[in-house]
Amino acid sequence: MTNTATNLPDDLRARLAADFEPVRALRSPWARALSILPLAIVALIAAPVAFDVRPDANLGWLGVWGLSIAQSLIGVLVIGAALRESIPGRDWSRAAIALWLALPVVAILAITVFSWEASPMSLRAQWWLVGGICFAGSAATALPVVALSSILASRAYPTRPLIAGSLLGLGAGLMADAGWRIFCHFSEPAHVLSAHLAAVIMSTIIGAMAAVRDSRLRGEKHPLHEPIRAGSDHRDRSE
Repeated sequence: MTNTATNLPDDLRARLAADFEPVRALRSPWARALSILPLAIVALIAAPVAFDVRPDANLGWLGVWGLSIAQSLIGVLVIGAALRESIPGRDWSRAAIALWLALPVVAILAITVFSWEASPMSLRAQWWLVGGICFAGSAATALPVVALSSILASRAYPTRPLIAGSLLGLGAGLMADAGWRIFCHFSEPAHVLSAHLAAVIMSTIIGAMAAVRDSRLRGEKHPLHEPIRAGSDHRDRSE
């Protein structure tokens, strides 16, 4: 029987040999997601420290900080799911992906409804200005989390970068919004959905674009993706 390993062209054989190098085994995706916690804390307290905490006695500490901490932790879980998706052979099923994508949206909607019912605060003036500030601030706060998560995901060489990037961007956006809702004085659903949820969607898009771009760059620079030189010896060397 012919040994298929002897059929490799010389150029490809040399590239394979040059590509061999020691690697360090990755920790579990959930353990690596814990490295996001410092940035999650920064994202949670950035807006309240820089600006103010919403003066909302009706919501209380649990309604303001407690729900935001819970939302931020859900974001960490979603990033953990993205890091698992990034590992070849450990990708999620379609049903699981749908669940991970829906969980953050449901969390935001539930928190929004609860906040509005407990303390209805409407935005009566400068609607576009306030919405723009919340959108831009929340989206910008998510960027460092997206960047670090993208680095962690790229180390595993994701085979479906669009899905992995979308999940990590979604988790980052959820964490950023958790901090901005502590500062934002308005619980009106129209404002939350058009500004805060829109910023989460923007973070999701940025994460997806970054992961796809990184995957293409890694593919273009990888030595095994270079074309085989014309005239290479393709004969069966087992003869």
